[in-house]
Amino acid sequence: MSFAQDAYTLSPGDEVAITVFGEPELSISVKLDEKGIINYPLLGAVNAQGLSVSDLESTIRRELTGAYLVNPDVRVSVAEYREIFINGEVNSPGSYAYKPGLTLDKTIALAGGFSEKASKERIILTRVINGVSQQFSMRPTDSVLPGDIISVAEYLQIFVNGEVQRPGNYPYQSGLTLEKTIALAGGFTGRASKKRVKVSRDIDGQQQQGRIRMRDPVYPGDIISVPEGFF
Repeated sequence: MSFAQDAYTLSPGDEVAITVFGEPELSISVKLDEKGIINYPLLGAVNAQGLSVSDLESTIRRELTGAYLVNPDVRVSVAEYREIFINGEVNSPGSYAYKPGLTLDKTIALAGGFSEKASKERIILTRVINGVSQQFSMRPTDSVLPGDIISVAEYLQIFVNGEVQRPGNYPYQSGLTLEKTIALAGGFTGRASKKRVKVSRDIDGQQQQGRIRMRDPVYPGDIISVPEGFF
């Protein structure tokens, strides 16, 4: 989604600068409250929630015309955008000031970069569009907008130990089976007992262990143990 200030939809937390040329007492900067309301001289409470900058400009011009001014020249701009939020596996999660042109990779940099446990492929954006909260996967160059919530998930991995060529941690992939996992670990050693492979898996908060066959699925966090055979 590209960014254009005139079409930008205002929400609580945004601060707008309103200028009426030749009327300094009507030229102010004001922040939308939690209900999206601004208090404006002469007019009182004005609901700016969901309006574009251009819409708010037209509303103020219309309300001032006739009762207060003959032909007011009104300009509205965003003085300060509502914050963006980033949580999960970054070094400094929290809220940050939005600046036009912000992208995902720049936002990650603002938050101190990825943590050691971050999954760079599992970043979810939550954005309100037309009053509806929606979620999307993000790429590094994707644009970030005011009010966005960015969630960086933990890196999903599996663990393989025992009689394989390359014991260690491996990234989890959808559709992974024991056979594919063993291949990731370089295959069995010559001493491996291929029929006595076990998996340790967290089930409802408890670590449980059992036998696993070559075509059985493997899940994030699984610990695969390949014992030595008896020869």
